[in-house]
Amino acid sequence: MSAVWGFFAPRYLPGTIRPNLVSAAISTATVVICCLLFTPQLGMISLLGALTPFWETGRPLWARVRNSLLVSAALTVSMSAGVLVAPHHWAIVPASVLVILVVGMLYYAFMLTKGPSPVMMFYAAVLGTFFGANSSTGWKMVSVTAFASVLTSLFLLLPLAFSPRGPERRAVAAARDAVAAYQEQVAAAEHDQRLARNAAYHAVNTAWLTLQSARPATRGRRHQAMTQELMQVNRSLAHTVLARLGMDPAVRPLTPDTPLPPGRPSWRFLLSHALRGGSVEWFATWRMGLAAGVAGLVSEAAGIGHPYWAILTATVVINQWMDRVTATRRAAHRTVGTLLGVGVVWAISTAHPSPWWTAILVIVCMVGQYLVLPMNYALALVFITPMALLAVEASGSGGTVAALTFDRFTDTVIGALTAFAVTWGTSWFFPRRLVQSQSARSLVSITTVEQANQAGDPFTAEGLCARAELQYELVHHLSILERAVADDPRLADLAPAEHLIADRGYAALGRAWESRPDRAVEKV
Repeated sequence: MSAVWGFFAPRYLPGTIRPNLVSAAISTATVVICCLLFTPQLGMISLLGALTPFWETGRPLWARVRNSLLVSAALTVSMSAGVLVAPHHWAIVPASVLVILVVGMLYYAFMLTKGPSPVMMFYAAVLGTFFGANSSTGWKMVSVTAFASVLTSLFLLLPLAFSPRGPERRAVAAARDAVAAYQEQVAAAEHDQRLARNAAYHAVNTAWLTLQSARPATRGRRHQAMTQELMQVNRSLAHTVLARLGMDPAVRPLTPDTPLPPGRPSWRFLLSHALRGGSVEWFATWRMGLAAGVAGLVSEAAGIGHPYWAILTATVVINQWMDRVTATRRAAHRTVGTLLGVGVVWAISTAHPSPWWTAILVIVCMVGQYLVLPMNYALALVFITPMALLAVEASGSGGTVAALTFDRFTDTVIGALTAFAVTWGTSWFFPRRLVQSQSARSLVSITTVEQANQAGDPFTAEGLCARAELQYELVHHLSILERAVADDPRLADLAPAEHLIADRGYAALGRAWESRPDRAVEKV
């Protein structure tokens, strides 16, 4: 019983229920309106566009507008590509893999703040290949998805009417709390202090990204006040880092002309970082492509009617680099949760609900998955599976309930087993390479910042850019080491040397704030 409880036990994450309820309300409004406008059968396919709130956590107004338009366009283009490929059955799996490689790389390279993962874009593409078997139906689905995503984007602006600066305030508060948590760990073990330091710098960097993404609304007094508060938090963090490393903790005072850190490295830096053979971005992307391709081909060879579910399951399980045990647990959650969800669909089908009752059940499941997904993945699948199956069945394109449920579960098993095999097959060689590659990049960035510090240039445009790149590398540095050791415990011997590199890097960031009125301030 204890094993069963551990498998299904929900883990409450503080602060998730209220924003998820808001997101659920927005998605529900979109689905209801689409059902009223396009009939329940077509309207339920608006689910994909209605899930846009997953992308909007913590974004200010103008960033929310820009991002919503980008996500809406990407969903529409992805589904359109699937509809175009659908008549060429032989091309469905290769085209799906190509979409996964392109979208996955772009997502991991440029998505620096919180996002749901690139799986939604894959879903749009492979769903297009399914509905595109009937071109008329396929293009109707594309239109509904486009309308739903734009409508949801408009609804996403409403919460900001009650708290226009809410995202910025929350980001600054999170940075302040993370720095305070690091400062309080005076007597903690070195490993715990390093984790807290990494979390503090990550929170500060996220806050800078959030504040700067508010353009053009960055000149008001409230925004400037938050900027100055974050500068003080950043300065306090530098002071603590220097003190913990046994260096002179005196840092420069803030002046009205102190330039702000850039926060986000340049797009050239991010792209070149991701395209290197030893990057986590490329590793995560090609593994998804490999798992999706194998799962799709196996499903096709087995004659399953909906191979896109095998492709999706494989990518969902493996869409992030996680250790083998965690990935195995996720695959088990996906399989068991889907089986239970299929049982729910069977129970619902015996009542022969009308289209409108089906729409209501889909909405209930959608709200349930918003609330349960952060707590337990297996339980969330009990809601996600009926939501997807009932929507497909209502469209009239999926066949009988028996065929749908059989295909869904079989493809889920195929996808989960494929992801399991790819995860374990790639975890013996690549983690060490990823650590070594990240270590080399961090050392290059550290040297650049140290040279800027020695020249008294840390607050020039070049110095600020170098610090942004180093902070990006360091936040990834410890994360990659932790995941690599969890994936392959033999790599634990690398930890001492990598920790020294991280200490040196954070020392370089801290020394940029050293009080040098005769050199640094004059160059500002």
